[in-house]
Amino acid sequence: MRRWWFASLAAVALAGGLAAQGGGPARRVTFRVRLLERHGADTAVLATGAVSGPVETQMRLLLRSDTLEFAALIGVTPEPDSAVLMAEVYTRRLTGRSRRRLPVWEEDSYRRAVRIAWADTARLFPSGPPARMARGAGQWIEVVTAAASVGGATRPSEEVAVVEEGPEFDVEAVARPRRVIVAVLLVRGDTVSAPASFDLVLDAPARRVTLRRRPLELSLARPEPSAPGLDRVLARDVDAVCLRVTDAGATEAARVVCGRLNNVARRLPLSTGDTLIATFGWPGVR
Repeated sequence: MRRWWFASLAAVALAGGLAAQGGGPARRVTFRVRLLERHGADTAVLATGAVSGPVETQMRLLLRSDTLEFAALIGVTPEPDSAVLMAEVYTRRLTGRSRRRLPVWEEDSYRRAVRIAWADTARLFPSGPPARMARGAGQWIEVVTAAASVGGATRPSEEVAVVEEGPEFDVEAVARPRRVIVAVLLVRGDTVSAPASFDLVLDAPARRVTLRRRPLELSLARPEPSAPGLDRVLARDVDAVCLRVTDAGATEAARVVCGRLNNVARRLPLSTGDTLIATFGWPGVR
């Protein structure tokens, strides 16, 4: 793991009454980022952004230019007097051209974690080690993480601003579901059961339900994570879940249907000819 990619620096104060204690259900985490560029003795801010949300919110960051694609998924694990900042990173850099003048790209992906105090600054160097900055030119990204108490659970938010003619730069909030509203119907021949909805918690014990006098056990799990690379860093499956269905008391393997939280109906054939139709949706804010 390349330690120069992600380094904790001196603390930078933030206004706004930020707390320095561990996260909880009534706390909100904010990531503030800046893309900076140095030319000789001058430093310019090319872009700024912020992501804020419950403590489990992650920030998806993307930087693109003609010679570079840099993506990072950044999250934080709160502790009483500090936090562990984690980043999963993917880079794709133009390193030259082949004999036929075709572009040659180098790809790299890795994980990094560092303990910081709240309101500390961390730096990411998309183009390589910070030693190159001594040459008087280069770009880097600053990330400041802070926590604040809030009155209740709130949805994630995001904002970004890029200077004119700057590189493509974007930040997005990534919120992985903890609870899912699962709406189900049981189809048997030409008849359909009354619709039923359940508020299920991921990775919790199975819940027993009865549809058309058929007792079933329902549970939710996350799908297998993507292989390391751009898809994993961009968390494209962040809102995907898998519903596991078994007959109550049965020992046979569970039937599984996976999908995103977009209220699109998905069919799951069961034994004896029945079909379960399920949709997944986000729960309301509590």
